[in-house]
Formats: sequence, C-alpha cells, structure tokens
Amino acid sequence: MRQLPLAPVASRLRLLILLVALLAAACSSDSTDDSGDTGAGDSSGEEGSESATPELEVAPDVPGAPLNPFDLRSGQCFNEGSWYDEVLERRIDLTASVDCAQPHQKEVFHEAEFPAPNGAPYPGETKMTEWSTQLCYDAFSEFVEAEYELSIFEIDFLQPTRETFEHPVGRHRRVTCFLYDPSEDMVTGSAKGAGI
Repeated sequence: MRQLPLAPVASRLRLLILLVALLAAACSSDSTDDSGDTGAGDSSGEEGSESATPELEVAPDVPGAPLNPFDLRSGQCFNEGSWYDEVLERRIDLTASVDCAQPHQKEVFHEAEFPAPNGAPYPGETKMTEWSTQLCYDAFSEFVEAEYELSIFEIDFLQPTRETFEHPVGRHRRVTCFLYDPSEDMVTGSAKGAGI
C-alpha cells in the first residue's frame, strides 16, 4: 500500500493505450449490434459478466460500507470484490464505500448525466462509451492537477446499460468517473490535487 504524495511526479503516457484498448474492445465485441449491456468501462458487474480469470469461491474481505456502485458520488473512495457463489450459482460483485483516509482501491473524481430527454432510446454502447471516455478524460486534470498522460493514475467509469437507461422508472443516465493506481492494490489518501 502506498500513501499518495503531494509533489508532482511525471510518469508514462497512457492516453494512447486507453484509446487503443477501447477500440480493441469495441471491435472484439460479441455482438454486432450497438445495444451492449455493459460499457467498455463498466466495472459494476451488475449484469454478472464472466471474467477471464478464475472466480474466487469464497467472499473476499472488502473493507467499507456496501452500496450500489451507481450511488457512488464525486470524492468518494471505494473497494471492490467479486466471487462465485456456488449456492446461488452466480457471480457476486460487491462495492463498498470507504473514507479516502483509509486504504482503498479507487476514487470517484467526476460524474455527469448523459444528455438525453426522458423517453429517449439508449444511444448505443459505442456512443455511450465515447461520451463517457471524453467526459472522464476532460475532468481528470482539474481533479488531480496533473495531465492524464503524465499521471500515475488510470481512469475508468461506470455507465448506463440499455436496461438501466431505458427503464421506465429508474431511467439511469449517470456516468461515474473513477481513478486508480495500477501499480498498487491499495492507496491511502485522496488523489485530489495530488499532482501526480
């Protein structure tokens, strides 16, 4: 675990890698239509997508207060864990909010509603992912006070699925941007203003 320093430190370029990864994910999609259930940056696992790595068969220790990942708000830090429950015969994903002064995996740095009127159809996974990527990229440097390309942090996001976007009651439109340090399992302290 690492304590986040306050002095600026330059690191490697990452934007190109992110864009290439997003393009590769879009091109390798199992579905040829644009209706995907989860976005390329969707880490919520709410649809129970399968992972390429073997699932844990027991619940991991996930410090914090459990909550729906779409209830996360700017400035919150959180931890995640997942496992396969043999009794329920499905993958369980857990998100837990934790004070940023405590060890945590990720931090929410921005959120916004996708601009669409009530009743509008889902715009498609590609458009949603492009919009979410641009939103999070644009908000990153103001929060961290460092350019994304020079930062130690990576960005990801939670975005609406077709089901949540078009739900007659919920109409979930929120995109939640978060950051994490890929070189550390846990960090302590907020990345806000860290300059790295």
